[in-house]
Amino acid sequence: MTLGFRVGAHDDDSSMLGDDTYRPAPPVAFHDWRFGKNGVPHPATCGTCGRKTDPGYVSPTFKVKRRRRDISTTYDGYTLVSRRFKEVCDGEHGTGAVFVTLPADQGFFWLRSDRTIAFDAVARGTRFEKPCPACGAFYAVAGATPVRLRIAAPLEEGFYRTDLEFGSGHEQHPLLIVGVRTAEMLKAARIKGLELEKIAID
Repeated sequence: MTLGFRVGAHDDDSSMLGDDTYRPAPPVAFHDWRFGKNGVPHPATCGTCGRKTDPGYVSPTFKVKRRRRDISTTYDGYTLVSRRFKEVCDGEHGTGAVFVTLPADQGFFWLRSDRTIAFDAVARGTRFEKPCPACGAFYAVAGATPVRLRIAAPLEEGFYRTDLEFGSGHEQHPLLIVGVRTAEMLKAARIKGLELEKIAID
């Protein structure tokens, strides 16, 4: 039985956190570079592990690079969508979708969801690695595919995000999920760059 679909896309070859990075002073406990400048961490990240600590951060100067696509993703976990994508999602199919305006790029949006769905980390065997002593979170959360959700019936229309974030350091982000009928609508609209991965149970 199909429960829904995971939303994916190719990368935009960009980072919302910017282009400035630096090498932390030894010993390096997590990874060998951080977002920031001249040894000062980016204000939206943990200075120790480099994870994003401000989940709502949007750069005032960010602009989408891959402008022919309706959907793409940044290296640091932001899903970017075009105005056309937003218009396609108007109505019931867009329930749960939050389109955050990019201050320097009015033609595109950061797509999030305000509806949370529980990810079954036990069934999937998700690994939580390298707890950070500064921010209290795990530097790496691995094991998102295939997606396992703690639900037994197909999702209603619209958008959802998982209660867990996956990836390492600044890459961490929740999975974006859509209901079956919403996925069908997006396919029919021929959204450029869209990738949909089926989420099913036996």
